[in-house]
Amino acid sequence: MNSEQIIQQAANWLTRLHDEDVSDAERQAFNTWCQADPRHAVAIERMRVLWGSLDAVPAQPARVALNRAFAPRRPLATQVVGLLGVLLCGWLGLEHLPVWMADQRTGVGERRHIALEDGSQLQLNSNSAVDVKFDGHQRVIELLQGELWVEVAKDAQRPFVVRTDQGTATALGTRYLVKRAPDGTTVVTVIESTVAVKGQTSEGVSVTAGQRSVLDHGRAQPPQAVGNTDADAWTRGLLKVNDQPLSEVLQTLASYRHGLVRYDPQALQNLRVSGVFKLDDTAAALSALADNLPIQVEYFTDLLVVVKPR
Repeated sequence: MNSEQIIQQAANWLTRLHDEDVSDAERQAFNTWCQADPRHAVAIERMRVLWGSLDAVPAQPARVALNRAFAPRRPLATQVVGLLGVLLCGWLGLEHLPVWMADQRTGVGERRHIALEDGSQLQLNSNSAVDVKFDGHQRVIELLQGELWVEVAKDAQRPFVVRTDQGTATALGTRYLVKRAPDGTTVVTVIESTVAVKGQTSEGVSVTAGQRSVLDHGRAQPPQAVGNTDADAWTRGLLKVNDQPLSEVLQTLASYRHGLVRYDPQALQNLRVSGVFKLDDTAAALSALADNLPIQVEYFTDLLVVVKPR
């Protein structure tokens, strides 16, 4: 059963439980459903959190629609349609359902270390999500969003695979990074040993330590040297850049902030940055950029920052 089907069932149960005439037998059936699959309980828990959190959501129509969906004496089918319409299409968006139901995920500005059952070590960058699928034949990490770092425990019988919609990165024992970039590509950067990178529609390439390959339109591009870039500095809470376009630095800092960082890449295209910044203090990083470059940083509340040339 996929995530969308589980979400739909959870919405039906949550709606039914809000009816005044719900029976003890139905409550028992609900408990049985929750225990049948760990994902069922997760879906109910997260949906209940979402329901409670809507008090803080500025979009009042969403709250009104949910209240109407739960209004007494309405037909159950109508309640479910109203609830699903808001939760799935209006507020979450169908494309975000797999992320919402992910095995592991991080919020904006959060990093997390995860010890996997095979002894491998995984780190998730800000606003990232993965599904973990291990069996007797292979170890698969589905990167649904964001970026991960992995140090793979050796297991000659089970390849270790990181998969995105663009392709796969397979290793038997190594350290590497996989990132789903904002432009839709997947970037594989190898820190140690070798990784086989294969697109959905192309032959694979071997990427060695100090190289990266980009998966684009299902094809693996030839590996390129990363130079002296410290690609996994984020695992230590740092952003290290060497002669990098300012727009790319701002994009990284924005991924660690709630709200928006607005700028015109064309207006900033001639500005480049070298330095080390703390990812957990983006305000200080933005201030340092303004002190050393001909730019100004304007705050319009904590949720909107505008960066423009002086």
